Amino acid sequence: MPRFFPEDPIDPSLDWLVIRGDSYRHIRDVLRLRAGDSVTVCDGALNDMTCVIDEFLPDDGLVLVIKERQINQREPSYHVTLYQGLAKGDRMDSIMQKAVELGVSRIVPTACRHSVLRLENRDLNKRQIRWQRIATEAAKQCGRGRIPEVCLPLPFSEAVREAASADIALIPWENEQENDLRTVMENIAPKPDPRISILIGPEGGFAADEISAALALNIQPVTLGRRILRTETAGPAVLAMLIYAFRDF
Repeated sequence: MPRFFPEDPIDPSLDWLVIRGDSYRHIRDVLRLRAGDSVTVCDGALNDMTCVIDEFLPDDGLVLVIKERQINQREPSYHVTLYQGLAKGDRMDSIMQKAVELGVSRIVPTACRHSVLRLENRDLNKRQIRWQRIATEAAKQCGRGRIPEVCLPLPFSEAVREAASADIALIPWENEQENDLRTVMENIAPKPDPRISILIGPEGGFAADEISAALALNIQPVTLGRRILRTETAGPAVLAMLIYAFRDF
């Protein structure tokens, strides 16, 4: 069933709602749905509503009648912020999509010393809007109850300080030989709804001073195995490992 996050707030006291904007145009022009067809609407706060299209309005909107309400069960029991080193080409698009599918809560593109992609100030908002749109579409596709936030890019110096404030802060590093993710998670005391931060380097990896800065803030280095992963693989790999570690099945 098609799934939508409406742009306007939903009044929980009503048994109907109006869809406008991009969602309305997608229903009308792309899906070509008609009165009587069903869709799922999520308010972005874990409330899913099964709705039936009642009528199309003359002022570019449509009325949906709410038939059933239920709590979305597809959000993880932990909150992950992915600090992703800026990557070139379409790699960032793929990372946004896969990270959302694998349960990320927030993505912070991060400008690192070895980042090939360099964004001018005039490009920042445009890229952030594009990446947020990709995250929104991925959230619809995989049935999320919330849309993960994609932030404006931060320099590494700011991102690493922010990441260090999480309950669990991890930095995968190819030179780490001892700590793997399973060992780290086993040695951390359980906590409800933990906040987790993951720092992923760009194509060229982290510079030595960036690793030193992370370690000085007690961010834990971890190995992801015997093989060196590409930047577009590393983040999704860690997110998949967290699904297993928290038994988020």
